Amino acid sequence: MKKIILLLGMLFMACGSAFAQCEYECVAPYNLNNKARAVISNITGANWFIENRVESILKKEVLKIASADKLKISIDSYSPKDLKNGIFKSMEVKGENVVINNIYLDNLNLKTLCDFNYIRQSGKEIVFVEAMPVAFDLIMSDSNINKTIQNDKYKKIVKDLNKLGISYGLGLEVSSTKVSIKNNKFYYIIGFEIPFISKEQRIVIQADLRVKDGEIDFANTQLVSNKFNLNLKKLDFMLNYLNPLEFSVNIFDNKDAKVYVKNVELVDNAIKADGVIIVPKD
Repeated sequence: MKKIILLLGMLFMACGSAFAQCEYECVAPYNLNNKARAVISNITGANWFIENRVESILKKEVLKIASADKLKISIDSYSPKDLKNGIFKSMEVKGENVVINNIYLDNLNLKTLCDFNYIRQSGKEIVFVEAMPVAFDLIMSDSNINKTIQNDKYKKIVKDLNKLGISYGLGLEVSSTKVSIKNNKFYYIIGFEIPFISKEQRIVIQADLRVKDGEIDFANTQLVSNKFNLNLKKLDFMLNYLNPLEFSVNIFDNKDAKVYVKNVELVDNAIKADGVIIVPKD
C-alpha cells in the first residue's frame, strides 16, 4: 500500500519543465498472484475491501501534500496480494478546487492508461518496474491562474526575463502580471517599469491558445492597449517566456516524467487542457 501512496505523491510534486512526443507501450501482465486465489478474493469480496481501504489511505496521504474541496481516488486491482506487491490494473484521481505546491486548479483528473501497472519500493524511493502513462485533464479559471503566478517559482521566471531585458538593453522591466478571460478570449496584462517614468505602464495582450510540440503556446498575439508601441516579435517572446499556462501544467513534471499536452481550449471562460504524463521505467 505504501508503494502506491508514494507513487501518487510523486505525481503531485512540481518540478522543472519537460515535454515529449506522446509515445508509450502497455506491457502484458506478469508476476501476478495465482489466478485461482484472485478469483476467490473477488468472490469473497476481499479484493473490494482492500481496494477501498487503500483508496481511503491514499486520500489521507494526498491531502497531506495538497488540498481539494472534493477528492475521489479509485483503484482497480488484480488481487490483494498483487496490490501489496505494487501491481494494479488502474488508478483514477478526481479533484475539485485543487491546490498543489501553490498551483491552483479548478478541476483535475488523472487516470492510468494501461491495465497493468507495476511499481516497487526500494528504501524510501519508488522504482517504476514499467513505464506508467497517465492521462490528465484539467480546468483553470483566470482567478486560479492569477493565484498561481504569485508562486515564487513563477516570480523567478519574471526576474530572469528582466535580467535578459537588461542584457539586451530593452529598457523595460516587468513589474506585474495578470491574466483575464472574458467572452472566451485570453488576455494577459503586463505592467512595466520604464526609466524616468514613475507610474507603472501596462499593456494588454490578446492571444489564441494552441498546442505546439506538446506544450501550450500562444498564437495571433495582438496588442489590445495602445499606450505605447512594442515590437510584435518582442511581444511573442515575452508572452511565451512568461507563459503562465505551461507553468501551471508543469505541476506534473517529476522523476523525469514527460508531460505532453494534446488539447487546449477556452470554454465557459476557463481553460481546459488534456494530455498524457509518461513516467519512464527505472
